[in-house]
Amino acid sequence: MLRSITAFLALLLLVPLTAATAQQREDPYARCAAMTQDAARLACFDETYATQRVVVAQREEEREARREEVFGFRDRDRLIERTEDDVTMSSAVSEVLQGSRREQVILLENGQLWRQVNGGTMRSRVRQGWVATISRHWSGAYEMRFEQGSGYLRVARVN
Repeated sequence: MLRSITAFLALLLLVPLTAATAQQREDPYARCAAMTQDAARLACFDETYATQRVVVAQREEEREARREEVFGFRDRDRLIERTEDDVTMSSAVSEVLQGSRREQVILLENGQLWRQVNGGTMRSRVRQGWVATISRHWSGAYEMRFEQGSGYLRVARVN
């Protein structure tokens, strides 16, 4: 019985600490705003601002990595399409392979592998080093265009 009372009291003591920690996570500047000395408050704001710039940059890098990972998979990249206006991805061609049906299979420098499917207007072969820009067509298919060529390839993501 004594253990359960002790555990209950310890839990009651943790609740305000958890709420305070959650509030600090929401507003990193709250601690600085509560300071009364001008010099200390300014130093706190400067330090928090520098930290937040790093946090924002890290979040942007993580978001871009997630975006690159799911771009091209129709069932997984719908969130990108709903949240962004420009739904494109660009990367240089690392290697051009030939598929079992003589279609081009294109490996990009970002690690994505795309396979040519029917419906493109590009008649020439893609070359290593060309810069590819992939966009999602209104129909849901993906088109790959190149700065060095005219037309486009209709493509599907392989990996």
